[in-house]
Amino acid sequence: MGLVFALAGPIFAQDAEPSLSDQVKAWVRRLDSDTLEERARAEQKIIELGHESLDFLPQVKPNTAAETKARLQRIRTILEKARADNAAKASKITLSVKDKPFTEVLAAIQEQTGNQLVDFRRNFGQNADATKVTVDWKEVPFWEALDELFAQTGLEAYHYAGQPGVLAFVGRQAATNEKNPLVRTSEIFRFEPTRIESFLNLSNPEQRGTFMNLQVAWEPRLTPIVIKLPLDQLQIEDENGKSLVSGASEGSLDTEVLQGVSAVDIQLPLGGVDRTSQKIAKMKGQMVALLPGRVETFTFDKLEKARNVKDERGAIEVIFEAFRPNGDIYEASIMLRVLNEQGALESHRGWVYNNEAYLKGPNGERVDIAGFEETYRDVDTVGLSYKFVLEREASDYEFVYRSPASIISLPISFELTDIPLP
Repeated sequence: MGLVFALAGPIFAQDAEPSLSDQVKAWVRRLDSDTLEERARAEQKIIELGHESLDFLPQVKPNTAAETKARLQRIRTILEKARADNAAKASKITLSVKDKPFTEVLAAIQEQTGNQLVDFRRNFGQNADATKVTVDWKEVPFWEALDELFAQTGLEAYHYAGQPGVLAFVGRQAATNEKNPLVRTSEIFRFEPTRIESFLNLSNPEQRGTFMNLQVAWEPRLTPIVIKLPLDQLQIEDENGKSLVSGASEGSLDTEVLQGVSAVDIQLPLGGVDRTSQKIAKMKGQMVALLPGRVETFTFDKLEKARNVKDERGAIEVIFEAFRPNGDIYEASIMLRVLNEQGALESHRGWVYNNEAYLKGPNGERVDIAGFEETYRDVDTVGLSYKFVLEREASDYEFVYRSPASIISLPISFELTDIPLP
């Protein structure tokens, strides 16, 4: 039988291989050690265990020591960022088949990547034929494999299916089945310039300009909250090396991601485009994607007495204000606050409205909301009132709220080349 040493020595039995859960719990206990050196060492060791440790970190409680709380918050922030970085890497596919049904290849892609693909051809009156395909992929990134498969089968992505977490596809509208040479990818993201328009106001010739539509898609297993395109990070040149960056090159083009879409379209102003420019030879930039962290479940009980009960997970604080009758319905009022400075609530609140809220009865039965409304708005806080129709006393229920525990800012570099100009 192995020996367990005192705090100053090893914290695991000599003859055992501790599980990740046991390691995390042991180092968490040391976050409250007597010496600053030992507390700092414990914090670093938990971080070194990797983002999988998030699943075993304890929740901060009202009686948690202030320093331990601060260290747990730092650990969560770092590991959530590591988890998001890992999830944002391109999925890879290894598959070699000859003359296999398209549906089998599709199933293999879904199994290997976790990306859900939905056939939308019948929604548009198109024939969903059983095409056979041949592919030979070894560690091929998801978008590269999908573009090849779609070119071979005469399909294209349809980004507005209205279903969260999926990528739909339909029959291709273009006459050619060739892969689009303008498309570029960067990890889970796909960049495609889809349209360039120049205009001249004939009643006021001073009003003229050129805009490019840039479509940004992502692997559907990870949906961003907001896509930001900082204009001062853009470098755009024609074939002669002339800058085509618009004079309005400050600020950022921010696009909120709506529920049920798998791409956004960014209208990008160009400058200095004239008849001497035949193409955009190079366009470089750094996009920023705000991504949701791990979804946490916040549960509040004793609803008839609960007033301003706080629960903090990661960078999210939920305050359950009250549960009150209002005529024939009950209203659960909460405040949600983002504790880090990622700008996720400045003007983009769609992700909050999509958070799940319901009541859980004594036998586990679920009561879904009958509606909700926003009651408060600030740069880092939003208030919401959820409506319920009850068949029992309020004291019989728990209020359950699910939200990402953090909002991660992920920079993504991209470069496009040889884009024809009108």
